Amino acid sequence: MKRRSDSKSKETVSQVEVNPVLSTVVSLDGREIEIHQLDADVALQYHQDAMDLVMEPEFERKLVRKIDWCLMPVIAALMSCQLMDKTTNSYASIMNLQKDLNMSDKEYSWVGSTFYFGYLIFQFPANLLLQKLPLSKTLGAAVMIWGVVLMCHAACTNAAGFLACRVILGVFEGFMNPAYVLLTSQWYRKSEQFMRACVWWGFQGFGTLLGAGIAYGLAVHRSGNYSFDSWRMLYIITGIITVVLGFVSLVHVPDLPVKAWFLNEKEKKYCVERVKGNQQGFGSHKFKRHQLLEAFQDPVLYLFFLYGMSYAIPNGGFTNFGSILLKGDFGFSTQNALLMGMPGGAIDIVFPISVAYLTYRFLNNNRLVSCIIVQIITIIGMCCLNFTSHRGSRLFGYLSFYMATSVSAGMVSVLSSNVAGSTKKVTMNTTYLVGYCVGNIIGPQTFISSQKPGYIGAKTAMLVSFAAGLLCIVSLLALYIHRNRIRDKKRAALGDKYQVPDTIAFADLTDIENPEFRYSL
Repeated sequence: MKRRSDSKSKETVSQVEVNPVLSTVVSLDGREIEIHQLDADVALQYHQDAMDLVMEPEFERKLVRKIDWCLMPVIAALMSCQLMDKTTNSYASIMNLQKDLNMSDKEYSWVGSTFYFGYLIFQFPANLLLQKLPLSKTLGAAVMIWGVVLMCHAACTNAAGFLACRVILGVFEGFMNPAYVLLTSQWYRKSEQFMRACVWWGFQGFGTLLGAGIAYGLAVHRSGNYSFDSWRMLYIITGIITVVLGFVSLVHVPDLPVKAWFLNEKEKKYCVERVKGNQQGFGSHKFKRHQLLEAFQDPVLYLFFLYGMSYAIPNGGFTNFGSILLKGDFGFSTQNALLMGMPGGAIDIVFPISVAYLTYRFLNNNRLVSCIIVQIITIIGMCCLNFTSHRGSRLFGYLSFYMATSVSAGMVSVLSSNVAGSTKKVTMNTTYLVGYCVGNIIGPQTFISSQKPGYIGAKTAMLVSFAAGLLCIVSLLALYIHRNRIRDKKRAALGDKYQVPDTIAFADLTDIENPEFRYSL
């Protein structure tokens, strides 16, 4: 018995030596949490080198500009590709896709939905792989595979093969959004994240512009009897663009700021010090069950799920039936319906960036308030689409959907900055995108063929969805204000007795566990 006891004590000593306790922190709910070295954030190992760093504001501004110029063009280009790939269906639908594949209206409704089945099924594995493996390499490989799958659409000869391609495409496109949420939180301060999210999320609109331009060119200049259909060429062109940009991302975007090829040693230290203020670090590769459980006990998770679904129901309809609606309900010709995709793309680019600037300038960077204002404008637009007969007001209603891009960008930036703990962030990302998938599956099904060309049921679903989304945003704002007030009161009550552990910012604690964490509004 004594030998066993000695053996156990040696094992305990060995474990302590391998994974020592760096410090202990008391969470706001009274729990004592030990910060172990191996459980901490990846950024902790670089923290020691940056401890004595004195930040120079001018140098930091130049660094942020450098990061923007090196990262944002690639991220924006890939986000453009993502939306271009999705809206390709809408363009192809009025370029004889259904006729050539003998596809019924019901089967076409599933073209949009089946994509999100693949997206939904693989969402948690995708998020887990992004946590466990080098982030940029994993994303770049997924993008290149999705480009190849996109080109395979051109080889389809029936609806079943086409739908199978859509499912596989959804699997690999599912890596994109969670990867960029993680990248944004790694590279930028909380106060900087809304603008960057609006840039890369809003630049999906460039994909709409480019996709509409390519589709229009093919429809006009390949309108004769060609052995290779124009819609097939559309998928091949967009697929090639995606593969090329995926390779650029693979070799250009670093997995961590401290491994960036375009930064010198001083700039890398600044990146570590900058992310310290976020209380999130670079992320941990270790999966933590207690963070998973905490996420599901947090009402924020369900608000993000419901918002994701509320935005995606109209999104799923517009990306697959937008051109059909413009042609059938608004009376545009095929070519003009393709061109009418361009104003929406322009709104996608300009409006989110403008909203972000105005939020910084006049709303004290309160993203959720600006999201509420824009959401109300979108609801007014949906009312015009549903309840007015004038073509101009109905067209305003149709285009108001694209204004909601700035709201979704704001919510993505809130998810990036207001969720801490790597496993909890992965869980929140996954749940939000599951809601997004569910909405995109439902959206195309609201376009019932017996209701065309007006599709009154789909328009009503859009209005109800945006109203539900508004309730989610208001609830989230109220919850964050309440939590910040409670934390400030508890901190004030402790007074000088409270000491901040030096390693707390890199401890991979959740936003609930970390008493230093404050929710940005």
